[in-house]
Amino acid sequence: MSRTYTYYQHRDDDPDYSNEEERAELAARLLDTVPELITMDPTDGVIEACSRVGFNGFDCETLRLLARRTGEFPVSFQLPKRATSNHSHYTIRLGWASQALRSSRTKNPDFWEDEALVQEAARQAPEVWDQVKAELDREARRIEFVLSRGGH
Repeated sequence: MSRTYTYYQHRDDDPDYSNEEERAELAARLLDTVPELITMDPTDGVIEACSRVGFNGFDCETLRLLARRTGEFPVSFQLPKRATSNHSHYTIRLGWASQALRSSRTKNPDFWEDEALVQEAARQAPEVWDQVKAELDREARRIEFVLSRGGH
């Protein structure tokens, strides 16, 4: 499964990052109590609930709630070349935990740089995580070996 969303958003020059945990909890409660959100496509419902509590498009908390509620994770993001900092079309491809775990770190930093998302993906796809973790450990040992030899 892979879905692509294009999302237009206006970002404030000075976004509000206060009370993110409380707002994330409120978004989750809205999904369970607001009839309009309950009947929506689950992904659209999460995006709408997060928007209602003040999160922009695919902010970290939105991505985390998507992962927990729908099992969908970011696999790749695209921002058009002509986008301005305040008015942007974001294109995001969503996929299962296994797809996110196999995604490129350079093409999917929104996933790999968010420890909560990586942990949730590892929980949802433990066999894939075991493979990825083993690969990461091998790469870390290789780098340590090269550095211990003076970088040669």
